[in-house]
Amino acid sequence: MPRRSAAARHAILLGLALAWVALVVDSITYRDALWFRYYVVNLAWLQYLFMGLAAFGAALLLAGAVARGPRPGRWPHPPAVTVVIPAKDEVAVIEGAVRAACAQVYDGDLQVVVVDDWSTDGTSAVLERLRAELPVEVVRTRPGSLGKAAALAAGVAASRGELIAVFDADARPGPRVIATLVPHLADPRVGAVQGRRLVHNAGRNWLTRAQDDEYRVFTTLMQRARQALGGFVLLAGNGLIVRRSALAAVGGWNEEALTEDVDLSIRLHLAGWDVRYCYEAEIWEEGVVTLRDLIRQRERWFEGGLLCLGTYLPEIVGGRLPLLRRVDMVFFLSGSILSTLALVTGYLYMLLALAVEVVVYLQLPRDAVMIASAAATTALAAAAAREVGVHPVHLLGTIARWSVFTMHTLLVVPLSIRRYVYAAVTGARDWRKTAHEGVPPP
Repeated sequence: MPRRSAAARHAILLGLALAWVALVVDSITYRDALWFRYYVVNLAWLQYLFMGLAAFGAALLLAGAVARGPRPGRWPHPPAVTVVIPAKDEVAVIEGAVRAACAQVYDGDLQVVVVDDWSTDGTSAVLERLRAELPVEVVRTRPGSLGKAAALAAGVAASRGELIAVFDADARPGPRVIATLVPHLADPRVGAVQGRRLVHNAGRNWLTRAQDDEYRVFTTLMQRARQALGGFVLLAGNGLIVRRSALAAVGGWNEEALTEDVDLSIRLHLAGWDVRYCYEAEIWEEGVVTLRDLIRQRERWFEGGLLCLGTYLPEIVGGRLPLLRRVDMVFFLSGSILSTLALVTGYLYMLLALAVEVVVYLQLPRDAVMIASAAATTALAAAAAREVGVHPVHLLGTIARWSVFTMHTLLVVPLSIRRYVYAAVTGARDWRKTAHEGVPPP
């Protein structure tokens, strides 16, 4: 699949940014009466945007609460699987991931390949020791390569499996995760399958508990809904299996991508492959424990989303995918950015109101907005109850943590945009790996 040039990608995102500015400017009208000068601010477009985003997200959560996953198929013979574990300076966690991969209970041929991305913290020594003890192969990325996608490409080059599984260095999969995921690929139309990610250090602090809520409840329900409704089921980077032929058909891992999992998901869908989500295959990983590390992690995620949006938006909008899937892809890539920009724009309107006389024009009746907000909150509570139960303390705690946790996007989105603009101007883009503490899972 051809990949859009950086200049074309910048032009698409610049066009979207100018369209946003045009909407903001058009919503402000200057009025000059005989004795009174004032501005009229039309908030109708922001209201409709907020309502649309909230309604779509709430509908997905509710659908996820009642959805059932597809039944796995059956292979005539178990296919060969290669597990690829990329590792760069992961001395605190890599041994657990390698042992968990080698301990998989699987009837077919299972190969484990660890890609040492020129680690400098003792990871290489740990891998040498493990290689003498376990059936694991260790390879290195080519000098000068950058990012997880390059490490995955090196792992695929050393693989022999028909199916390629990816575990992160902090992954702690259950012993039958591979055996649970593989049957979903028996259908030749399925190009990849993603397991359910969970946080094993949720009790570390409030931040890790909020990430556990995010994975256990909201990510899970969104993925289940997308699968049931034919939406944008996506790969999440850890605990996935991709068919070798599908990976080759879409051009392999994109080494320019900051979120190689989302990038691959989009290309698979655009090429006509199905992507599945397997709720039963649980992969445990570490949540980041400090706000600084969370901001760094989410900066890369949001910047990666911008890259994907600018790269694939024309193909998504003008492609032959089902309408719901196209809408869902745009919602996933831009929903958090749009909601954050809308909130920031609302604050700008408030600053304008403090500086000059402003008359605010609301298109939607206040009662309608309140009813819609209450309905969205009810949907959120009902969906959360599906995963955490109906106990009031657990349910209210989950919703409260989630509401506060999502506020980090107010900081992350502007920082991500700044990083994208800086990289576009200078040509310098760095890949920030997620920090791992190395706490043993319970």
